[in-house]
Amino acid sequence: MESLADAGGDPCAFLPVAGRPIVQHQLECALALGCEKIACQAIGLPRELLNIQHLAEKAGAQFQIISGARVLSGLVSAVDELLVFADGLLPDQAAAAEALAGRPGVLVFPADQGVAAGYERIDRDYAWAGLFMVRGSAVEKLTQLSPDADPVAGLLRIALQTGTRMASMPADILANREWGLVRSELDAVTFETVWLGRHARSASFAAPSLAAADRAATAIMSRWGGRQPGSVAFLLGGAGLGLIGGLTAWFWQPFAGMGVLAAAYLTGRIGATLGSIEGAGRTVPKRLGGLAAWLGAMLDIALIVLAGLASAASDKITAVLATICLLIALRLGVAVGEVLPLRKWRILMADRTLLAIGLSVAIYFGQLVTVLQVLTIIALLAIIVDLARSKLTWT
Repeated sequence: MESLADAGGDPCAFLPVAGRPIVQHQLECALALGCEKIACQAIGLPRELLNIQHLAEKAGAQFQIISGARVLSGLVSAVDELLVFADGLLPDQAAAAEALAGRPGVLVFPADQGVAAGYERIDRDYAWAGLFMVRGSAVEKLTQLSPDADPVAGLLRIALQTGTRMASMPADILANREWGLVRSELDAVTFETVWLGRHARSASFAAPSLAAADRAATAIMSRWGGRQPGSVAFLLGGAGLGLIGGLTAWFWQPFAGMGVLAAAYLTGRIGATLGSIEGAGRTVPKRLGGLAAWLGAMLDIALIVLAGLASAASDKITAVLATICLLIALRLGVAVGEVLPLRKWRILMADRTLLAIGLSVAIYFGQLVTVLQVLTIIALLAIIVDLARSKLTWT
């Protein structure tokens, strides 16, 4: 209902932050906290809310647009509990769940901090943090208000008058911008920058293509907001490029096919990073890890096949076995790096795009098998050295 402070007419609820609008962040928080019915106060059914309606119904919740307090009273029974969001609130699901602890309560900040951040003061000591839970019986009292009364403000006043407990939010959540009111496009940019910095950790430039893909995904999410190509599109694009790489190697030149496969790895990494960003901040994240892992395995198989296609008839078996040994060594190095404090450059072992580019060059100069064997030895030596440095022993 509220319009942006720096752009006429557009509701602040539709501003995208980290790839999805504010109202979708609120919906996801409501669903994570167990809400079964969603009542959205709006004028008509804007196009942006159609997607929210579909998401709510897909999650098994009922969705209804309401225009005022009187309509709400017909949707909520006395035994229900009602979770109420301030317009434009960007919530943190974990913080909301911890503060409410499954019971009615009004989330609050200290008055001096809250008012300075734009929150409504509710008494001398506290400001409302933009979210509260109240028993359904409070909704009946809305009928005593005028028909055009704001149901959010009315329910907040009723909750406070009926002695609903106040639940203090963590002191640093405002300073860290993990929770906030978005009233302008500048606010959205600020919160998004902090949000991406918290949830989107880019790879080190020790693995150049991984670092480039991660930063490209962050830029896509930040620049295009809710209109960006989704993670699934990039993952499918990576699969398509992998197929094209195989066909290129079969019908034309193996080194060119390996180059296309490098692009497939890069595209798949962008999709995986986008999926990680899309799922961050959710109690139930999007389940894209399986698709990304499947794509990585399929591209590794394509790499093995292309190595066979690129070799002379007498070397095909050797090239295939050498590629399998190299991939096993690289995967082992990545797995060891997850449990041991290894040097940062070891992330290079996960950089398949760089590997495919290097193998493409090796194919062009007719040195594929030699390069595969040398890389395998280097990878195994790096693992042995790191295991020795860690003083890991086994019996």
